[in-house]
Amino acid sequence: MSITNSLHTRRGWLWLFAVTIALAACGRPPDAASQPGDEQALASTGERYSDYEIVTLLPRDAIPAIDNPQFLSAAEADDYYAPDELILGVEFDGDARAYSVPLLSSHEIVNDTVGGRHIAVTW
Repeated sequence: MSITNSLHTRRGWLWLFAVTIALAACGRPPDAASQPGDEQALASTGERYSDYEIVTLLPRDAIPAIDNPQFLSAAEADDYYAPDELILGVEFDGDARAYSVPLLSSHEIVNDTVGGRHIAVTW
């Protein structure tokens, strides 16, 4: 079984669902009005979060990127990962990759080449 075929399994559909939800959630702030350009709604959103402050816990570049990712075959991945393992998947020109979300949580970025295109996978 190839990695492309495995993306059409339960894991593949899971990442597609997660990406769709993430894209939908990025569409507007939580308190924004349904009409674009409603400045009053955007101002109230800013006021709501004005008491929050960004706290940086790690110094810049403290989490190493994965620059030369190594991949398992689909059969090896089925043996190694749990069936409900969250993944992010990408496919360009028939070349497919699946990235483990728990692994990305400890690295946050993978620099890779997929289908001849340089990509950065972030989490």
